[in-house]
Amino acid sequence: MAKKKRLTLSKRVPARTKTLTALWCTPAFCEMNKRFRDIRARSRNPMDKCYWCGHPFENGEMMALACFEKKGNKVLCQGCAKKLLRGDPE
Repeated sequence: MAKKKRLTLSKRVPARTKTLTALWCTPAFCEMNKRFRDIRARSRNPMDKCYWCGHPFENGEMMALACFEKKGNKVLCQGCAKKLLRGDPE
């Protein structure tokens, strides 16, 4: 019996751009520390890294808080908070 040839379809898909709209942003929300980590460790969302870029927070680092439409409150690093407040798309 002859071996069947596999049929495939392929095409290029352009990269997508993710855009979120924030209702407000507080750049000096809270300083990351051991107590904050211990409290948030018991929750579903530990808030131990930036929501947008994934930067892991270190103890003593200031976190920003933003409320996004349909996402709720999320913590951001200072770099992402500055971009959000300036209105930079990237």
